[in-house]
Amino acid sequence: MESNTKNIDSDMISHIERIYDDVVMYCTHKKTFNSELLCKVFELDERTCSELITTMVINGVVGDIGDDGVYRVNDKYNHRDYLVMSNAAKYAGSQIKRKEKESGNSGAQIKSNEKESGGGGKYFALLALIVFLVSVYFLFRSPVSLLLLVPLSLIVAASCDKVGAIASSIGVIVVCVFSLMFVNSSTPIFGEGYEARLKAEELKDRLRKEAIEERNQISFGEKRLRNSLKDPASAEIRSTRLGRSGAVCGQVNAKNSFGAYTGYKNFIQIGQMSLIDDGTKGFSDEWLSLCN
Repeated sequence: MESNTKNIDSDMISHIERIYDDVVMYCTHKKTFNSELLCKVFELDERTCSELITTMVINGVVGDIGDDGVYRVNDKYNHRDYLVMSNAAKYAGSQIKRKEKESGNSGAQIKSNEKESGGGGKYFALLALIVFLVSVYFLFRSPVSLLLLVPLSLIVAASCDKVGAIASSIGVIVVCVFSLMFVNSSTPIFGEGYEARLKAEELKDRLRKEAIEERNQISFGEKRLRNSLKDPASAEIRSTRLGRSGAVCGQVNAKNSFGAYTGYKNFIQIGQMSLIDDGTKGFSDEWLSLCN
């Protein structure tokens, strides 16, 4: 099944990015929602709504999809995790600036330490910077782990005026190596373990995305079928599934013009066209072609 979202235009992407935070906050407040409600509240067309829901599934906002088309928000999802990481880095940076200001003579001591080491401190500092950047690259694959690396590295680097450039640089390198090994032991971020993790996540995301798209198509198909009936509210629909060529197949028990239920009959919903079993060979052929 080809995904319609592969050809999504830039205007739709921009629109989704503008409303994404508001939609997530709304959904996390509601705890449960369906595609029809989301489309109505945020005045979205079916295609944009489907892509938006798929994005929330991939990002972990949606934790479960019910058979009734209801999406349940993941209880463990926290939309503000990135704020915690940002604030932690800012706090560590402010602490360093405060200590440098209070010391007053940190610049002179650093120069003295570099002179005593024969300029070796510069090379160790450069090496520490390279190791730090490489560590950030790998640890970014598990963003929460940066809360361990960044503050510790900044604190060790701030001790340069007390222990010297070489010692503080070595300390940063040790912190980086320790962080890499510790994080990789629980959540693979490099090597074969990381490759296996990527494949598993890719498969999981693809299956969840396909399930969302299929559920959306079925939900929209049921909505169109109801709208074609004389008494949409009283109609009972069951056994719906996605057939060939995007057709939605199932059974419907609706009222006739006399107000009596007709009993469950097979139906086919193709785009805007609704077909209900009328006993003719034409419908039987369509059913065999699209739904069997």
